[in-house]
Amino acid sequence: MTNAIQGKCLCGDVQFQVEKVEELDICHCNTCQRWTGGPYIGADVRGGVTLIEADTLAWYESSEWAKRGFCKTCGTSLFYKLKADDSFWSIAGGTLDLPEGLSVAKEIFVDEKPDYYTFAGDQPRLTGAEFLASIGTPSDD
Repeated sequence: MTNAIQGKCLCGDVQFQVEKVEELDICHCNTCQRWTGGPYIGADVRGGVTLIEADTLAWYESSEWAKRGFCKTCGTSLFYKLKADDSFWSIAGGTLDLPEGLSVAKEIFVDEKPDYYTFAGDQPRLTGAEFLASIGTPSDD
């Protein structure tokens, strides 16, 4: 990949690259809070993910519609993937060497966001039900 964006876990055992980042999204759902210790800031990538080193990559089936990838060695939260759309990857923003100038496109599950932090900006803020409806997933799953 020419001018690919590089990414890796904390220990470097999982390494990958992407062609480009479409947008950054922030998820405030209770599951992401447990998974990352706070809000999940994900780089929206449609296909084009190349795993370079992935021997310690493991997947956790976190719901009926999604799974989460992490490094078995250092525990870094790496990937969120929809089971029904193999081309969609959300990659933890802090694991990528992102270019400057990106901004947050949207915040989701704002109805589950704790009151002790707030992000600046006027990006759309969707409740869990609004977001799930936008991707065609029933909110009672």
